[in-house]
Amino acid sequence: MRLKTPLIALLAALTLACAPGHAPAVTSVVLRSTDGAPLALDAALRAHALTVITFFSADCPCQRAHDARLRELIARDTPRDVAFLVVDSEESATPARDSDEAKARGYPIVLDDAGKLARSLDAEYATYSVVVDRDGKVLYRGAFDSDRVHLREGRAAFVDDALNDLLAGRPVRKTDTKTLGCTLQLH
Repeated sequence: MRLKTPLIALLAALTLACAPGHAPAVTSVVLRSTDGAPLALDAALRAHALTVITFFSADCPCQRAHDARLRELIARDTPRDVAFLVVDSEESATPARDSDEAKARGYPIVLDDAGKLARSLDAEYATYSVVVDRDGKVLYRGAFDSDRVHLREGRAAFVDDALNDLLAGRPVRKTDTKTLGCTLQLH
């Protein structure tokens, strides 16, 4: 009976560590650009007020459907001190393929070779997005928006809303939502 209390406390601490408002488990991950240059996640986070990390899958129709919305958000919010990392953590990821995908889609893609970042942020689906601050504190996690493949005007724009709230100094209205993309095929 004595073991239950410490075990419950440990499980509660681990749950809190992964919840929005807490630092992700791994901020020392080194990602790789499509030209092979390393990108230290902690340094990338410190360089901007906010960073949006969106997980990518080249073969996911949901990902392709959201390309224009992602490009629009990048264009609008990059000047507002928001960085965007579109991360390919899938086992099929290669610099050559992601370089071609980045050119075709109109946004840069970085590689998470061992899937370490995806695992640390519990990313299981393409378009799963996380908004973090300079310190790696997770402020939002979940779906890019409420659409899957068929895009609608009246959607709930979760990442967009979170960024607007944070940049206006307000608390995020929804900090956690269900992701609607394809299952990531991690290493």
